Amino acid sequence: MVFAYLSSLVRILRAALIFMCFALPVRAQDIMIVTEEFPPYNYSDNGRAQGLSSEVVQAVLAQAGLAAEFLFLPWARAYLTAQNTKNTVIFSIGRIPEREDLFEWIGVIAPYNTSLYKLASRTDLTVESLSDAKDFSIGVSVEDVIYQYLKSQNFTNLDIVGEDVLNIRKLALSRLDLIAFDEAAFQYYLDLEDMDPALFDRIYRLDDISGGLYMAINKDSDPELIQSLKSGLKAIKADGTYEQILNRHRVMN
Repeated sequence: MVFAYLSSLVRILRAALIFMCFALPVRAQDIMIVTEEFPPYNYSDNGRAQGLSSEVVQAVLAQAGLAAEFLFLPWARAYLTAQNTKNTVIFSIGRIPEREDLFEWIGVIAPYNTSLYKLASRTDLTVESLSDAKDFSIGVSVEDVIYQYLKSQNFTNLDIVGEDVLNIRKLALSRLDLIAFDEAAFQYYLDLEDMDPALFDRIYRLDDISGGLYMAINKDSDPELIQSLKSGLKAIKADGTYEQILNRHRVMN
């Protein structure tokens, strides 16, 4: 009887172990999270991921029962890494037609608006339509959504830099006519550089690439991981966590 009992117990424990193995979420070491230094959305501070988008992604991972380190890279490298490496998440990324088939899109993680800026002293410079901007030099960052969008619109007057803040400095020195910049990041960098906002004018919003920043993942990733992330994002929007993060960063959705 004792043998039969022990044999039955072993079978139960074995079944439980098998169930636990199948129930376990994707291991942290199986997931890579790549992003860039893009304050106030995502940036590193003493080795920790900070910013609105970073907090949203962290909340999604927690909701999905996942954990992973955030790897901060130059944008062009992060962009290629996410395209070429399974189970690699990238954020904050703009969603445009040129990128649609490159990733599996998890969803919007932050509001986003992009505009053209000029020096306030340039009263000779006006932009009333996107085509008007083709007459002027425009500062953009390498391989970001603004650069890709303007390139797709046949702009040939793009001045490309590796760091966003360099464009603000060049505009302040009259080395560019315009810069295309995220509105929240523009204000952040003005504060960081101790520049007077009155030096600049926002003159034209790029509506086609405004609206939202996304969390995306390599399109060949584990389907269960993809679904877990999508469900996690949906859940934090339903239970109020997402709105709390926006409010904490004083952002209106």
